[in-house]
Amino acid sequence: MQVKQYKAKSIQEALSRVKSELGADAMILSTRRLPRNTRDPYAQPLFEVTASAGDTAHESTPAAKRPDVVKDYRAPDAQRPDDSTPAGQWNVVKDEIFHIKDMLFVLNQTRAAMDLSQVQPATLNLYARLLKAGISEKRAHALMSQGNAFTPMGPTDAEQVAKNVIGNILDAIEVLDPFAGADGQRRLAAFIGPTGVGKTTTVAKLAADLSLKQKKRVGIIAIDSYRVGAVEQLKTYAAIMGLPCLPAFSHSELQMAVNKMKGMDVLLIDTAGQSHLDQKRMQELARIIGNDPIVSTHLVLSTPTRTSDMHEAAANFAVLDPQSYIFTKVDETSRCGAIIDQVFEHKLPISYVTNGQSVPEDILPARKQRLLRMILGSHANMPG
Repeated sequence: MQVKQYKAKSIQEALSRVKSELGADAMILSTRRLPRNTRDPYAQPLFEVTASAGDTAHESTPAAKRPDVVKDYRAPDAQRPDDSTPAGQWNVVKDEIFHIKDMLFVLNQTRAAMDLSQVQPATLNLYARLLKAGISEKRAHALMSQGNAFTPMGPTDAEQVAKNVIGNILDAIEVLDPFAGADGQRRLAAFIGPTGVGKTTTVAKLAADLSLKQKKRVGIIAIDSYRVGAVEQLKTYAAIMGLPCLPAFSHSELQMAVNKMKGMDVLLIDTAGQSHLDQKRMQELARIIGNDPIVSTHLVLSTPTRTSDMHEAAANFAVLDPQSYIFTKVDETSRCGAIIDQVFEHKLPISYVTNGQSVPEDILPARKQRLLRMILGSHANMPG
C-alpha cells in the first residue's frame, strides 16, 4: 500500500493534493496540525494529511466500513443512491464536503486538534456533532474515547462507535417523576435554584399540569421575600387556576401553611432565587425548609447557563440535598449539551424540562429519548 504525507497551509489544500496525486479513491489515514517553528516569527500554521492510494478491495467494502467515507447517519444506506449513479456521486461529494467542514471545526478546538492524528475520518463527524451540540470538549473527548473512537491500530466501525457513544450518554441520564405513585401520601416539593432560571413559572406550569390534567388537589406556597412582586405573581397564577396560595417567610410559617393545606395531594413550594455564591442566603433557605424528609427539593437550572456556572450552582445547592434537576429555557439555545456535562459531573436524575413561557403547555416530563433528541437534534437518529 502506497502511503504518502502531504503538508499544506490548509486542510483543503492538502486534501486537494491527495485527490490530485492519489485519485478519488485515496484513503485518508490521519490528519494533524503541525506546530509552528518558534524560531521563525513569520511561520504560518501547517497541516499534515497522511493518505494511501485506494485499492480494489474497497469496491466490495460497504461505505459504512470504509475509513475514507463519512456516513450520513441521517440517511440509511437503503435510501442512498448507488455511488455509480450521478445522484450517488453527488452524495459522495457532499460527504467529502461535510467531512472537511467537520475537520476544520474540530481543528479550531485547540486541544481537540492534538488528537486528530488518532481520529479515523469516519468518526470525526460524530466528534464534531457532539461539540456543536454544546457538550464540552473534555466530555466529548471522553465519550469518544470510551466509545473506542481513538484506535491507532486501524479504522473503527463508525456505526459501532456511534452506538457506544449514544449508549454511554443514555446510561448517564436518569429520569424521575417526583409525583408518581399511588400510595396516597401527600407530596411536598420545593424548587430551588439561582436567580432568573424560571422557578416561579415552572411552579405555575406544574400546578396547572397536576391540577388540570392529572386532577390532583394542588396547593402552592411562596417563600420569596426578596424579589419585588414575586408572591403576587404566584398568587395571580393560582387565582386563575383556582388554587390556594399562601406565603411563608420562616420555618414556622411554612409548617403552618403546610398544615392549612393538609387536604391537598401535592404542595408546590416556590423559593427565592439564590446566588450560588451567597452562602448566607443559602443557609437561611435551608433553615426555612428545614430537614423535613417529607419535602423533596428540586434544582432548577437554565439550560443556556455556562457549564462552569452550572457546576458551581449544583455544588453549592447540594447543601439543600436536591433530588432531581429541572432544566428550563431549552427553547432559548440551540446548544443543550451542557445538560450532558451536568449529569456526568453531578449525578442527579432529571424530572422535567421547560421549553417556553406558556402555562401549562411548555413543560415536559423527562424521558431519555426525548432528552437525547433535544440535545443532539436530528443527530439522535444515530444508531443506538
